[in-house]
Amino acid sequence: MKKVSAITVIVAFFLVVGTLIQPAYASDEPKELALAPVADAFIWGGSNAANNYGKNTYFVVRDATSDAYSRKSYLKFALQDIGTLTSAKLRVYGKATNSPGTVKIMGSEKNDWTETGINWNNAPAPAAEIASTTVSTTANYYEFDVTDYVKNHLDQKEVTFILTGTGKQDIYMDFNSKENGENQPQLVINSSDNGTTVNPNPDAVPDKEFTDLRLKWYTWLVGSSDYNQNDQDIRTAIQSLDESITNKNHSGYWDLMNKNAARTSLWNDAASATNSAHITTSYNRLKSMALAYSTKGSSLYQNSQLKQDLTSALDWMYQNRYNEGKKETGNWWDWEIGSPQALNDIAVLMYDDLSQSQRTNYMKAVQHFVPDPTVRTLGGYEETGANRADKALVSVISGVISKNSEMIFKGQKALSQIFLYVNSGDGFYEDGSFIQHTYVAYTGSYGGVLINRMADLLNVLNDSRWSITDPNVNNLYRWVKESIEPLIYKGAMMDMVRGRAVSRQQEQDHISGRGMIKNISRLSEVAPPDEAAYLKSIVKKWVTEDTSFANYFDKLTISDAIRLKELLNNPSIAPRNELLLNKVYASMDRVVHLQKGYGFGISMFSNRISAFEAGNGENLNGWYTGIGMTSLYNNDLSQFSDNYWATVDMFRLPGITTDGAINATPKDWYKYANPKTWVGGSSIDGLYGTAGMDFSLDKTTGTSLTGKKSWFMFDDEIVALGSGINGNDNRYTETIIENRKINSKGTNELIVNGNKMSNQLGWKETLDKVSWAHLAGNVEGSDIGYYFPKKTTVEGLREARSGSWSQVNTGGSKDLVTNNYLSLAFPHGINPENAAYSYVLLPGKSVKETEEYAKKPDIKILKNTESVHAVKEKELGIIAANFWNPDSVMFIQANNPLSMMLKEEKGSLTLAVSDPTQSQDSLTLELDKQDYAVESKDNNVNIIQTSPTIKVQINTAGSQGKTFTVKFKKMND
Repeated sequence: MKKVSAITVIVAFFLVVGTLIQPAYASDEPKELALAPVADAFIWGGSNAANNYGKNTYFVVRDATSDAYSRKSYLKFALQDIGTLTSAKLRVYGKATNSPGTVKIMGSEKNDWTETGINWNNAPAPAAEIASTTVSTTANYYEFDVTDYVKNHLDQKEVTFILTGTGKQDIYMDFNSKENGENQPQLVINSSDNGTTVNPNPDAVPDKEFTDLRLKWYTWLVGSSDYNQNDQDIRTAIQSLDESITNKNHSGYWDLMNKNAARTSLWNDAASATNSAHITTSYNRLKSMALAYSTKGSSLYQNSQLKQDLTSALDWMYQNRYNEGKKETGNWWDWEIGSPQALNDIAVLMYDDLSQSQRTNYMKAVQHFVPDPTVRTLGGYEETGANRADKALVSVISGVISKNSEMIFKGQKALSQIFLYVNSGDGFYEDGSFIQHTYVAYTGSYGGVLINRMADLLNVLNDSRWSITDPNVNNLYRWVKESIEPLIYKGAMMDMVRGRAVSRQQEQDHISGRGMIKNISRLSEVAPPDEAAYLKSIVKKWVTEDTSFANYFDKLTISDAIRLKELLNNPSIAPRNELLLNKVYASMDRVVHLQKGYGFGISMFSNRISAFEAGNGENLNGWYTGIGMTSLYNNDLSQFSDNYWATVDMFRLPGITTDGAINATPKDWYKYANPKTWVGGSSIDGLYGTAGMDFSLDKTTGTSLTGKKSWFMFDDEIVALGSGINGNDNRYTETIIENRKINSKGTNELIVNGNKMSNQLGWKETLDKVSWAHLAGNVEGSDIGYYFPKKTTVEGLREARSGSWSQVNTGGSKDLVTNNYLSLAFPHGINPENAAYSYVLLPGKSVKETEEYAKKPDIKILKNTESVHAVKEKELGIIAANFWNPDSVMFIQANNPLSMMLKEEKGSLTLAVSDPTQSQDSLTLELDKQDYAVESKDNNVNIIQTSPTIKVQINTAGSQGKTFTVKFKKMND
């Protein structure tokens, strides 16, 4: 057998990828290829079972007598374009620490784990043993014959190997991972041919098929050619585009572009040759110019001078900034997503204005940085979620431009993994959660990118030989309904699922919401008829409700403006009715509650989810945004817009218990975890719910502050309880009941116990024996009432606050902006010991209604201790409780930590239970009730007895915080 070195193979591979025109032919000559893993990680039992070890430079094998010391390692390889396999050998480099040990190679039938998501609790189970060998105390490559196993799994396109110890030998063995700089794992493949070529014979696909896809993408970018150019809203969108290019103030992209032959940059504010963001910025500006050049009705349509300056600038960028000879510096995203996406769009928009040589050069650069959309070119990590979708689009469009069928196919086949639900790491979860960066709730940011890219790819690939036929594509529409729709309120994307994006001055909540809405509108164009009808109905509701814009279509692309106008003007599309629900997103520690006239969001953190994310100079003061912050949405559409995040006191956010501490400058991409596991809640009837969080700030701000917080969400009230609040850092501690942005004069009326408080900015007062309070809203339908079950002391503050966006985001403006706020807080003092609180939010209630509620409340607090928080809603007949420990409330005995709701109606009982710790195998609950029989139940609910008491056991192993329900019917009733 003729052997080819790994280096030769790698060089040959990149030469093939870089070739756009020359055909590459398969050969019968034997080939050897050393594949690197697309993912590798080790898992650790015991107290480390929930931790991920996917980014270490090593992985570990240890079979100990206790899980607390045991480790297993997982490696995943992509089996694409292998050809006819003749042999396969797994090679790992490492050694045993103290004495030789045996390593077994096991297979796995599941490849859906991710490098940054796998842990002991969710790792796929091993299948049959494949091979084993003895590992000595000398570092070497150890080799395993895995030929038969790989042959049997070629159709899966991926293969997983699990390395384990044997016989409880308790021998520690470590091996270099793919993150190590040398001697990385390899799967050495020998085949009799090299499989499907990277660039098949171009004659195999007629040019017309590439042209059809290119023209389809062109129309997607600029809009249909038959739109009404005199429509005022579309004119507004076109004028907005034109003015961004050139205007009377000479501040447009074209106005400010350096055009002289000796230029060293295209724009002075994007002049760096090493700052990758400047490359993306330059391409995005050129794309805007290309859009104006290509848009009928634009004053710049087919402008010859603009064309000349554009093509010259593109060549300058290729020669000086972005070509196949460059190495990635700065942020990988710019090289592999931001810049190539913009460059692809420009090449499509100006296809006929570019020479063949220009198109070839630009696509050589794109395909150099994105040869495979499933793998991070810089670092070799497996791509997941929105990043994978972004790169799939890059691959497809670059393939369309270069007439490279294989690049299109690579993009198409990269999508199947995205369509699947995940139970760890990045992606959509069965409960509707969306995670990106392993531990951040990102539905409103990366989730929107993913939906947008799916719409893009479905549009361009439908009705072609590369059509997306994976049946799981229908999950997209479920994601919109379950994951996204509940988190948009009157056009605003809730900030609690936007991560770092809340700190972006140009992406405040309604701008972000509009972006998501246009993405869903795009998806409706390619969805099946029934799904399309529903998507259009929710889009119509959001657009018609959102009056926060002077003109909703300003700064939209022409294509999006046309699509939305057609939808709004279509009388057959009725807007969806008001959505009423309670939903616990247990996998991302978020809860949303939607009732008539208001929406309410809760942001929490756990050992699974970070309190916040910082990175790229963004979200510099996000410490408390995920530590129990509550967000109340109503008719005051601009409450969280108009510079909210630049002016609000980031250490006194509504809902949080705070000592005002921070932990210096936040670390980029760091997981600021809560060491406590009890975080989650339960829902009943899909309408009402509980949420709770046992918290410690030890691993976030670094202080000793701990406590337990609960929220009980009903129809017209939300009950908040707190207990066990302790701290010993000599810091003043308080729970923020409210911190509301008020009108420009700061004069919103505040009434406490029937007395009007001062409406002067600067007012600050300690209010004693408070029973109720009422804050007038900024607009009709935005009043809020407050009820205090125990007359209590409340600190009131009316203040003007100034700040700049640069204080929360290095890319933000340094100009000072000002807003007025009114806050109410429970003072817990310095070094609180077992402090507690209770209050009730009454959204939308008038002064009179609030006062009447205080006299005759619908709720009763049953317990507020360190062991249990419990409330009864008398009108609804609901008892809701968060049991931090086994305890009892009234006739309910919980034998485990759990969250539950019990609805008692005439003749029936409905019980809803969850395991917020996400770590228990089962829960047991006993109700001192007689004469009931089971009417219906979820499969995981086991009935132990119905007499003399009702006793149920719920199997919660692997349930990830899901609520389980059982309904009982009164006998002889």
